[in-house]
Amino acid sequence: MSATPRIPVPQNLESPLPMTLPRLAEKKRLGEPIVMVTAYDHPSAQVAETAGVDLVLVGDSGAMTVLGYPSTVPVSTEEMLMLAAAVRRGLRTPLLIGDLPFGSYEASDEQAIATAQRFVKEAGCDAVKLERGGTSVRRAQAIVEAGIPVMGHVGLTPQTATALGGYRAQGRTAQRALEVARDSIALQEAGCFSLVFEAIPSAVAQLLTARLEIPVIGIGAGPATDGQVLVFHDLLGIYDGHTPRFAKRYGELREQMIAGVAAYAAEVRRGAFPGPEHVYSIDEDERRTFENGLIALG
Repeated sequence: MSATPRIPVPQNLESPLPMTLPRLAEKKRLGEPIVMVTAYDHPSAQVAETAGVDLVLVGDSGAMTVLGYPSTVPVSTEEMLMLAAAVRRGLRTPLLIGDLPFGSYEASDEQAIATAQRFVKEAGCDAVKLERGGTSVRRAQAIVEAGIPVMGHVGLTPQTATALGGYRAQGRTAQRALEVARDSIALQEAGCFSLVFEAIPSAVAQLLTARLEIPVIGIGAGPATDGQVLVFHDLLGIYDGHTPRFAKRYGELREQMIAGVAAYAAEVRRGAFPGPEHVYSIDEDERRTFENGLIALG
């Protein structure tokens, strides 16, 4: 296996202040890039915390990266809540956003509010995210009016990728780009504090980001958005499934994980593990007494 370049761990990181919605808005105003990653469990949350990111999304991409589903569609609210609660226990400073899974908010405002409340109350999320414009605009507004911050998501929306023609870039024609623009503006007017632009042409994202008053986080939307997000398992090379072209890898941890487990298995099979340094001792007199006791047991 090829060696993965060693990436230095940041040293002497200042203890950042907890991220808040006003601070996030200020970052857009000042032109300070916003960093968001996904996380799905306690260890990945701790990594995100230590690395000093601004936002952590418990994305429904966890359906594929950690739960083994073929897409984001099958994951349940209960499964997402379990993942989000584990992430919450590993975070202090980043803003935590929970992805509302497919089927958990579309039916009515009441359903959307109830699901969002569960993410806040049961999992400790600071905000929730939902996909698309259209009826999702009304759902977003209802959730915001219920007192829960909402992040919108336009462009390629994986929950409804089939209706969009598959996992492909959106907004590559003027008509479709205008649809994305209308959805974005509507979600902003509904009260969303931020938007995710996924798989949108860079030039379209640049024009829309300048037009919008709320922060735009891009994934496959070019460098002009207010921030970037990548899936944890994509950027670290853990996930073995399809990796989109916009997902830059900053590590190849899956190869290292396989190598580590294979080395462990090899040592066990040849009797090299455990070694003397891995075992516990017992006083010799106690050992003899124990041995005699075993003999007495018959």
